[in-house]
Amino acid sequence: MLSLSDNEFSVLSFLVRNFTERLTIRNIAQRLGFSAAGVFNILKKLEKEGIVVGQRLGTGLFYSINFENRIAEHLAAVVLLYPQEKTELDVGKLKQAKAVIFDRKSLLVIMDNISVLDVSIPNIEVISKTEDEVISLLRKKDTQLTQLLSNGTVLFGEDVIVDIIKKCISWF
Repeated sequence: MLSLSDNEFSVLSFLVRNFTERLTIRNIAQRLGFSAAGVFNILKKLEKEGIVVGQRLGTGLFYSINFENRIAEHLAAVVLLYPQEKTELDVGKLKQAKAVIFDRKSLLVIMDNISVLDVSIPNIEVISKTEDEVISLLRKKDTQLTQLLSNGTVLFGEDVIVDIIKKCISWF
């Protein structure tokens, strides 16, 4: 049975949310405020469990989530659901969406190709996209979308977000 400490959960969440970047132990440690030795130990544990994979390119060793592993895929969905910050947003009117990500300033609503959602929330930019549009934007490393994924909370539809990440990850 795999159990994760808070720091292990943070590293895993960071890898999932920043999948568009090539991340080394040092990058992860600096951005999370952890020691490089601590991140090294966490990544080695997760690598042993098959949750992450390291890929050597030149002299660098870059880590990412191993989406070939079903447990890793489920953990990716869980970390996306874990809120970066508390939210008071009422999601009732968004239920016809496939997935929703919120980061205090923006709300990304992922819809199917047919439905139209007309939602207006004061002081929040509502962005409505299809799955294909999100995939296309992520492949182009759209700044707004990558920041939303990196900093936002998935309110629901985490399985849709994980599928989108899986479809994009081979581009990076």
